[in-house]
Amino acid sequence: MRVMFAVLVFSISVLALSFALPRAALAQNLDQKLARNISDEAASAFLENALRSIHKAQCDDGQLCAATTETELRSPPISIIDARAAMVFGIKSALAEWCGLDHKRSFLPMIAFGKDKMRLDTRQLQLMSLIHGDFMGRQLAVYTQSGQQCPAHFKAQLDGHLPKIPG
Repeated sequence: MRVMFAVLVFSISVLALSFALPRAALAQNLDQKLARNISDEAASAFLENALRSIHKAQCDDGQLCAATTETELRSPPISIIDARAAMVFGIKSALAEWCGLDHKRSFLPMIAFGKDKMRLDTRQLQLMSLIHGDFMGRQLAVYTQSGQQCPAHFKAQLDGHLPKIPG
């Protein structure tokens, strides 16, 4: 848990440094910097937590997902790299919320990429969603409890970084 808290607090300063980059390099560098600061241990813990609560999520045909088996715990259907990616998207979603932007501008691209490019099935997408939501909630709590407001220049840069969602 101490590792996860360190990741939570550290991500704010990493993001602040990342936004000093030129716009073209921002997205890749931002994701890479955030990912480097999420340990395998932290990603594994969030993945295990998602696996233990997957039975509460909706899978195919509106039915609840099957409970996780011991085999699935030993060999999860998504990788540590995937879990880490969901956490990175969770950080960006939390920042969007903190800055008054729509967090779906981070969440929906994660789901679209998982579905269209990685060909993840519903259960795998639900695991990504659970990890994203859990980490987003923890991140947002840190930002909110800091008592600081999202700086206007930071919001503008984040707004430029996140894709626009038609709607």
